[in-house]
Amino acid sequence: MRALVLVSTLALVGCATLGAQALPEVQASYNERLALTSDSQFLLNVVRLRYRDTPAFLDVASLTTQQTNASTLSVTGGSGNLLMPAPTASGTMSGTVSVTPTTTFLPVRGDDFVKRLVAPVSLQTVTMVASSGWSIARVLHLTVDRINSLSNAPSATGPTPASPPDTERFIDLLRALRSLQLDEDLSLGIVRSDGADTGLMFLDDNARNPEAVTIVRDLLSLPRDESRFRLTEDFTRKEIGVLRVRLRSILGAMFYLSQGVEVPVEHEKAGLVTVTRDDDGRRFDWNRVLDGMFRVKTSPDEPGGAAVKAFHRGNWFYIADDDLESKSTFMLLIQIFNMQAGRASLPVPLLTIPAGR
Repeated sequence: MRALVLVSTLALVGCATLGAQALPEVQASYNERLALTSDSQFLLNVVRLRYRDTPAFLDVASLTTQQTNASTLSVTGGSGNLLMPAPTASGTMSGTVSVTPTTTFLPVRGDDFVKRLVAPVSLQTVTMVASSGWSIARVLHLTVDRINSLSNAPSATGPTPASPPDTERFIDLLRALRSLQLDEDLSLGIVRSDGADTGLMFLDDNARNPEAVTIVRDLLSLPRDESRFRLTEDFTRKEIGVLRVRLRSILGAMFYLSQGVEVPVEHEKAGLVTVTRDDDGRRFDWNRVLDGMFRVKTSPDEPGGAAVKAFHRGNWFYIADDDLESKSTFMLLIQIFNMQAGRASLPVPLLTIPAGR
């Protein structure tokens, strides 16, 4: 009787151990795949915009898995009987775990989602992101069409324009602002506790980089005796000490970054994309506008060393894993998308992993 009890106990413990050990691996695996799938979809939509193809979003509505455990146990020992079992025994145990996933996708569409996709990013969102550790240059480069009289390629926030924009002065502004941010001589925040004024910029004439302060004041035509500048989206009137800002939509920001997508030469020759040219007919390098912050490469073969990749029109498009600037900009775009466009109307993704049966 003792031998029978031994077999039953070992089998039960073995099965439970196999199931418990598998749970962390299953969870980590699905977490990684969901993240990669989401990033690939977002990159695919940026590439689609370069080709003037319609973007589409799918969201994971639910993810369920059924885990099945199977175990076997064999025990061998010396001669004996039920009344006098063998004094020594040896045994082996083996087991298998199988996981069957079921994923449900829902298309993200509808009036509410589209409105949030094409509505300008809010000043609160820009202020929050810029004050949370992100480069102010990267945030403004991605989200701003215009500050006072300086334009940031508004023609690039739609299908690729035939003529190049002039953003040299705007890029000079961004570089000066970033320099002040790194020296902790500039910050963004809330002006009033009631939230009526959404942003604030501090410029200190005693800054460690007074040249950058001068550049910012001159480019934005700011008064010398002011150090606080309220941000507003109202361009109908001009006030001293106020920075007028016109912000992009999420879709506009995606179009803007799509100008950094390289395309195969044969696609250009076939007229599948617009090739921007200067007044002399020379091909325009969009890196002069994007200032190295975003680049998507292309390859006919599946690339190695890619942080994120997507397949479209017979070619692979990818962000190189060692291109930290592009990876940062891509991460910022997704973060602002999640804050602005959101997915509040969709069911919360559910991951269910039964312990086994």
